[in-house]
Amino acid sequence: MTNIDIFKQQIQEMMNTDYRSFIVALINIERGETNKDNLQAIYNLYMENDDVTLLNQLFYK
Repeated sequence: MTNIDIFKQQIQEMMNTDYRSFIVALINIERGETNKDNLQAIYNLYMENDDVTLLNQLFYK
């Protein structure tokens, strides 16, 4: 098993355990946002919009 496989498994476990906290943690890391209300608002936006992705669109080209 490669490191990528191990990391992927760990990420999947985190997503399965508490998806909201997982996404909020990613938002916090990426944006540096620490305000809980702002994090909740960004999470809500993410969940309400099917076209919002966590990866930059560059990766889809």
